[in-house]
Order: sequence, then structure tokens, then C-alpha cells
Amino acid sequence: MQIRLLNRNIIALGANSFFTDFSTEMILPLLPIFLERFLHASKSEIGLIEGTAEFGVAMLIAISGFYSDRIGKRKGITVFGYGMSNLIKPLAFFAQNATMIAAIRIGDRLAKGVRVAPRDALISASTPKEISGFVFGFHKMMDSAGALAGALTAFGALWYWGESESTFRSIFAISLIPGIISMMILIFWVTDAPFTPSPTGRFRPRLLSAPFYWLVIFQSLFSLFAMNYSFMLLKAENNGLALAMIPLAYALYNLIQSLFAIPIGQLADRFGKGTLLSIVYIAFGLGAFAMSKGSTYGAWIGFGIYGFFAGGFNALAKAIISDTAPLELKATAYGIYYTSVGCMTLISLSGAGWLWDHYGSEVPFTIASFSAMILGLLLYLMRKKLLHTE
Repeated sequence: MQIRLLNRNIIALGANSFFTDFSTEMILPLLPIFLERFLHASKSEIGLIEGTAEFGVAMLIAISGFYSDRIGKRKGITVFGYGMSNLIKPLAFFAQNATMIAAIRIGDRLAKGVRVAPRDALISASTPKEISGFVFGFHKMMDSAGALAGALTAFGALWYWGESESTFRSIFAISLIPGIISMMILIFWVTDAPFTPSPTGRFRPRLLSAPFYWLVIFQSLFSLFAMNYSFMLLKAENNGLALAMIPLAYALYNLIQSLFAIPIGQLADRFGKGTLLSIVYIAFGLGAFAMSKGSTYGAWIGFGIYGFFAGGFNALAKAIISDTAPLELKATAYGIYYTSVGCMTLISLSGAGWLWDHYGSEVPFTIASFSAMILGLLLYLMRKKLLHTE
């Protein structure tokens, strides 16, 4: 079994991600509802908060990745980023307005921006090219399993304690516990993978390959038209799904993501990462189309398909970068990738919120659906020429 090829670092980083996502996903599926119902934020405000948070991630990932490559170390930066995130998120317990939630959300995402590039480079350093899809699929599976546990915990709390504001705040506070566990795993089980940095200490874009830049272009265009989980959650409520059921629908999304993350990676190693990436684009389009129809059935179908999409979108991109970027520029490459995607996400979420407020929920979801399917078909037709991963 391929699982035997995973070393201690890969397994420990997977466990760290499990407990971090356990903590995070106790909060994230509730925040858009909390903002709308108890803090009275508009869809445009929610979109701007989410978009700004993703943009913050993008900016710091680039800086963090470059700095990690420059000093030749990964773990210290990763620990700092995870520590910030796990301390900031539970502060939502004290939030009294949308501005406070925005500050907490942006702070959490900035912390993610610090850790993501050096963490992915640390995973890549322990990953043979021929199983990179499997390894990043395993890491995504652990992410998703933790997210599933967090979403189910939130659902159980809402079901047991009721849908009051005090329940939401209690869930935010309890999320600190799995966050602390994740930090203990990272500090005591993960070892660094030091290397000799480039003697120039400068970013040299010409050393990153054409397939890398084509990947960035396609992922960025996709992110310009797609929407993240926050609008899926709001659309589910708009479609008539009961509030207490929304964390359960989010749990379905994470269950599907967890189940398919490794198979998607294995299929990508066998049939080509560009091929599988085009399939997950089309899957997102189908899920957004189901959500746009305005029924509770469409919401459940949309969350299920979105889980399949999420199981491959970033994991496949990270595997392609792992295969194509030179060792001394891997964190920088991840930084460039996340920066570009984050910038497009800011535009996408802000625009989606404005469209929803002015033209209704069906318009942004219909645009996302058809754009994703067109990009998926285009990527499939051009995959061998552009990505060279088949």
C-alpha cells in the first residue's frame, strides 16, 4: 500500500492539519450565518470580508514563501503561522459587530498566509515525484477529516443547545481545544528539512517553468469566477435549508472531500494531473448549477459535488508545483500561486456579494457554473501542451 511510503513528517503534518481544521471548521460554517443573523451584515459586506481575508492570505504567502527559501528553513515559520491562527480564531467569542469579525477573520487568514508556503514546501521535500498526487491527496484527506469532525461538532452543539447567539459563541470558544492539540503535534513531532538556499537571495522568475505559470493562469481565471464555501452556506439557507442542518450539509461536503482526496491524487498520478484538474473544474460547475436552482435538494447536491471539487482543486495544483518547481524555489512558487489565486478571489467574492444584493442569488451562481465548465473543457483540451503533466 502507498500509505507505507509516508514518512513521519508527512503523517505528523497530516495530523496537525486534522486538528487545525477541526478547530477552524467548528467556526467557519457558522460565521456567515452569525454575521447575517446576529450582527446584521449584508451579502456585500460578507463578500468583502471573505475576499479581503483571502487577499491577506495571498500577500503573506508570497512573502513567507520567499523568506523561507532565502533562509533555507521551513518549520519555524510554519509553527509561528499555526500558533497565530489557533489563538486568533476563538476570539470570535467576544465579537460584537461585523468589523470585529472581519479583524478576526483577516487575522486568521494572515496567519495562514505565513504558514502555507513553507508547510507545503516541507511536505514536498519529503515527497517523491511519482507519488506527489497521492501525498498531497493524503494531506487534503486529513484536512477534510478534521473539517468533518469540526462541522459535526458544531451541528451537535446547535442541535443540543439550540440555535441561539450564546450557542454560536460557546462553539467559538471551544474551538481552542483542538487548536492547542494541533500545535503540540507540530512542535514535538515535525522535524525541519533544511537546505542550502540560493546564494543570490533574489527571486528569479525565469527559473520557474512554463507549466507552472500556465497552472497559475488557469487557477487564477477559475478563482475569478468561482465562489468559496461562505456563499455556498448562505445559498443553502436561501434555498430553505434549516439553520441547524447547515453544519450537517457542510459536514457532507467535508466527508465527500475526505473520501475522494486520495483517489483523486492516485488517479492524477496515473492519468495526469491536468486531466483530473479539468474534471474538478467541471464538477464545481455542476455543483454551482445545482445550487442555483433554489431548492433544498439542490443545496444538498451542490455541497456533495463541491466536496469532490475541493478534494482536488488545491491538492492537484500543489502536486504540479511540487513536480515542476526547483527545490530552492518551491516555497516561492507556492507563494506566487496563492497570491495570484487570492487576488482573484478578492475580486470574485466582492463581485458575487454585490450581484447577490442587487440581482438575487441565482445570478452569481449561474455565472460561476458556466465559467467553471468552460474553463474545465479548455484545460482538458490544452492539458498536454500547457501543463506537460500527462
